[in-house]
Amino acid sequence: MCINYKTIIPVACGLVVSVFMLCTVQANSELPIADAHVHYSHDSVELTPPSRVIEIMREANLKFALVSSSDDNGTEILRNLAPDLIVPGLRPYRRRGETQSWFTDEGALKYVEGLLRKNKYATIGEFHLYGDSAELDIPRRIVELADENNLILHAHSDADAVERLLAQSETVKVIWAHSGFDDPEDIANLLSRHGRVWADLAFRSEVGSGGTLSKAWRELFEAYPDRFMLGTDTYTPERMYYIPEHAAGARVWLATLPQELAENIAWKNAYNLIMPVWEKNRQAGNVNSENAGSANSVSDSNLCNSEQNDNALALAGDQYRAWLTTNEPIEVSQATSITVTLCGDISNVERFEIDASMPSHGHGTNYKPEITQLSSSDSAAKYQIDGLVMHMPGMWRWELQVVAPDGVDTLMKEFVLE
Repeated sequence: MCINYKTIIPVACGLVVSVFMLCTVQANSELPIADAHVHYSHDSVELTPPSRVIEIMREANLKFALVSSSDDNGTEILRNLAPDLIVPGLRPYRRRGETQSWFTDEGALKYVEGLLRKNKYATIGEFHLYGDSAELDIPRRIVELADENNLILHAHSDADAVERLLAQSETVKVIWAHSGFDDPEDIANLLSRHGRVWADLAFRSEVGSGGTLSKAWRELFEAYPDRFMLGTDTYTPERMYYIPEHAAGARVWLATLPQELAENIAWKNAYNLIMPVWEKNRQAGNVNSENAGSANSVSDSNLCNSEQNDNALALAGDQYRAWLTTNEPIEVSQATSITVTLCGDISNVERFEIDASMPSHGHGTNYKPEITQLSSSDSAAKYQIDGLVMHMPGMWRWELQVVAPDGVDTLMKEFVLE
């Protein structure tokens, strides 16, 4: 709570001033921040537990964080752990070291296409791309994928590449990572000519250096109040711990701006651009699931009528049966997606839940999975389960619960994870 300095008897002028400054900083520390440039790549996953990453973000009072990673596993782990905080972006890098090769690597393109069929995102990127490399086949396909899947491009690029990307689509939007490391005049030049470009300020330490803004940066923000957003850029593991420090530092120079403009840059611009896209994509489900409905319901019903399926694990309860298929090999501490076909009186199902536990240890997984219904008929429903993480080898047990008005039917099956 702030003290009203006008009620204080000024024993010395400095006392009044210091109390006023305390109030300003205290109030400003409550300003939410949207961090639009976070990575949680494979080396960060190994060094910083995901629960600690979420703690760091909440300590910084983040409204949300746009996270992309090399590989995508780190992003999925964080999204499953804190879906209220994490907005996922799809980076086309499977490991570090692909920044200069991904745009000529068919494997990188297949990697992106495969993840888009499986998971949900708000952006493609952050990716590195410069000049006429944006005209190559793979970047062009990335633009097409962004259009097809309602995704924003997050481009670590020069202005030339950004313009080439924009020219390939009438609708695609671009977050310009690091504002291209350009100076305010050149940034203004690009923004003035393209209304589909927003700029993040990640790793721009000269912005607000010493807690103040230069005349050029202030004029740029005033000229384009809806086009800038903040970012930390945690491109190395240790930079994850800079998130609170970066947010606190930004609040200092943001406090020198009019309140509306400060809030825009702090979080509203990122929120207004990214969150409508993310909410639409998250609610719509996977790319192929919308087209899978009626066609899948037939095959689901056929599966329910089968006595056996070599590619699926059968589970049986008192009233329901289920077939479980892993979409990829299950690995220890790696996010896993599975498909479940539930058989029985689907019209009576109020809620469907799934978990995995280790009976000998008396506990389950550390992360709550996300359940998406892909199709449904009177006798069968298909679900995709994303974000299951099994943190150690040993004997595990699938536990499915079907909640209906007349009770809960539990389906269980043990399996070994090596």
